[in-house]
Amino acid sequence: MLDFRVGIIGAGKIAGIVADTLNQLNQFAPYAIASRDIDKANEFGDKYNVVKRYGSYEELVNDPDVDLVYIATPHSEHAANAKMCLEAGKPVLVEKAFSYDSVSTAEVLTMSDEKKIFCGEAMWIRFLPMYRMMLQQIEQGVIGRVTNITCTLGYDLRTKERLMKPELAGGALLDLGVYPINLVSMIYGTEPISISSTCAKLETGVDGQCTVQMSYKGARSANFFVSMMYKPDNNARIYGDKGYIEIDNINNPEAFRIYQGDHKLVFEAKKPERQISGYEFEFLAARDAVIVGATQCGEMTHEETLRIMRICDGLRKTWGVKFPMDVEIPAKVEE
Repeated sequence: MLDFRVGIIGAGKIAGIVADTLNQLNQFAPYAIASRDIDKANEFGDKYNVVKRYGSYEELVNDPDVDLVYIATPHSEHAANAKMCLEAGKPVLVEKAFSYDSVSTAEVLTMSDEKKIFCGEAMWIRFLPMYRMMLQQIEQGVIGRVTNITCTLGYDLRTKERLMKPELAGGALLDLGVYPINLVSMIYGTEPISISSTCAKLETGVDGQCTVQMSYKGARSANFFVSMMYKPDNNARIYGDKGYIEIDNINNPEAFRIYQGDHKLVFEAKKPERQISGYEFEFLAARDAVIVGATQCGEMTHEETLRIMRICDGLRKTWGVKFPMDVEIPAKVEE
């Protein structure tokens, strides 16, 4: 069987991890790399054994041998890059966050649906076996009805230029906050009925850290803290009326444990030894969707991508965190 040939737009750190992962994944190949700097594309290609190297994104998109395009550019460029792929008839997997706001996100997803071409968000925790297993445990009622979720996530990312610049849609929310928002949405499956939050801005105007509290129908809640200024414990707890779950390292889970009754440990799962990097699962799902002609993955639907972006819009509106390319965004998240 021929390899599924992936073209990568953007030659940064995550793109390198993806290329290395694809090199180890059966029946996949990092076939092409595109950078606006051809020297950077060649350096990337040499390092990760990529056959085709391009000095423009358009050249890669128009390569007839590319089966799927993976977008690893800054958040500000995602929507335009995805539209370019769809216009050329190319299936596309977009690195999280999908875009900088819900308006540009909706435009891309509508184009995907109208053209009947796959377009998905590479929110990798949605595809990880660890999280799929955990969700099954919750659905089976092991901890009862979930009523509260708490988590923290952070790293010192202030040296990363793309995250410090509003014009590149930087800040902690779109780079880190989308993880806890996705985790909560995976479990509750609906939008919050109210949100309260605080935000500390950095000198460039981007959000450096934030605390968010969300309320849901049925007396359920969630709260999280994210920071691009330092690293907290990066763990989560999911509380039900019969027990709770602890997750170590929520954006790349090392383990999760289930407790019942008087803090009695009843189940523990650890990261699979055969896992490459974790990114492989989103590419397997994307390939399966492309093969059957689907426009989205069941693990991360268009509806879910748009839901997360609407929540981020509302938070940024509340904080007064603006990007130069913003259109008017809603001040309140509606049910």
